[in-house]
Amino acid sequence: MEKILLVIPNDTLGGAEQILKMIANHYTESLVEVQFLKKKSNEEWKTDNRSIKLKYQKTNSEYLGAIYYAWDLLLKPKKKYDLIFTSHVFVTGLVGVFIRLGFLQKNHFIGRESTRIFERFKGFKLFLYKKMYQLGYPNLDLLICQTQEMKQNLIANLPWIDKQINIKVIANPINLNLTKSTEDVVADFPFIVGAGRLIPEKGFDILIEAFKEILKIHPTYQLIILGEGKEKQNLERLIKELDLEKKVILKGQVSNVYAYFKIAKVCVVSSRIEGFPNVLLQMMSQNNCVVSTKCTAEIETIPGIEIANTEDSKSLSNTILKSLKEDHSKNNILFKSFLDEKSIDNFIASIEKELQ
Repeated sequence: MEKILLVIPNDTLGGAEQILKMIANHYTESLVEVQFLKKKSNEEWKTDNRSIKLKYQKTNSEYLGAIYYAWDLLLKPKKKYDLIFTSHVFVTGLVGVFIRLGFLQKNHFIGRESTRIFERFKGFKLFLYKKMYQLGYPNLDLLICQTQEMKQNLIANLPWIDKQINIKVIANPINLNLTKSTEDVVADFPFIVGAGRLIPEKGFDILIEAFKEILKIHPTYQLIILGEGKEKQNLERLIKELDLEKKVILKGQVSNVYAYFKIAKVCVVSSRIEGFPNVLLQMMSQNNCVVSTKCTAEIETIPGIEIANTEDSKSLSNTILKSLKEDHSKNNILFKSFLDEKSIDNFIASIEKELQ
């Protein structure tokens, strides 16, 4: 029986973590160990799959958790894993170092880039990430980039990396079984929906400003934003400044985003920058009317998506208003065809092909 290891910073289900959870659930005939570098904080990884074993560190610090994990590996008998998966630069570098030191043994080590690091970070954090690339990444058997743009950006900033590592572009998967929700949301008002972590990169401030303009044409509408994050107070402040307290709802974390996506008038991705927004695929699975900013170049290749400029509330409001006027019924066929190619089975098959 195959032994699979996934190493993850924490148990919050952001986009990268959702994909790792899909990978874990795919290997139903294998022994899957999921190692978090922080303590348990929620039930988002709760599963009935008995082959998946969740392990946590007793700390709220990812960096301290890395030290504890290294100590555990040093003291305990060495395990050899058939496949090791990671999806965060720090963790990928860390696991690569552990492999180099002999703390971990593997047949194949697969890393996935979760964002465009060199555009998103600077200062000490970027310095740390560069070191992790140098120290740990050469031990990868496969590095997955979500888009061609991400791969090109990585090579432009680390010219050595494609000479030492097998880098391939494999598009993000979606678990279409999860999208078949039986849960319903009842709303007695029309609404627009956005979803994701409340962080600056997601551009929810831009969406709120755009919604102020939309209300001039559609005064009965509301805006619902799903998710939690460090920007919550800033967004609440902006909502108050724009006198939108009764019109914008910060719903927080919800157990089923699909139910909201299904009945929204428009689903919106307002991000400033993305590797590729997984939430866009989720929205496409439920709704024919989807708007996204040009947060990554690949957005423009998806049929049926209405596209707005990044960091431009006027462009976003105009695009949403245009979408509300148009008939998007034919997008059902376009979206289904696009999503069918993005199954988790196809994603794993692409990885296995590259490892042969």
